[in-house]
Amino acid sequence: MANISVNSSLVRNGYEVCNEGIQDLERLINALRKDYDEAGRGGWNDNKYAQLGRIVYECTSALQRPIADLSDNIIKLKELETALLEYESTNL
Repeated sequence: MANISVNSSLVRNGYEVCNEGIQDLERLINALRKDYDEAGRGGWNDNKYAQLGRIVYECTSALQRPIADLSDNIIKLKELETALLEYESTNL
């Protein structure tokens, strides 16, 4: 059987990585939308622009799904961290 060791700092690192992932996805979503909007303001406004708009919408919607999962993971990791901190503060 493997010896597994988890401590609160490892868990904290886990939810910090999740936060970074959320921020990266949000930046990407915002960049895609901004670039699309700028193309429209630059005069591109035909059927291909509308088609691209649908693609951008589908992509940004797909990129938002992992954000919800990562947010759920952060909540669970914080609960785990709380339990570990309580355990680590107990003198056995």
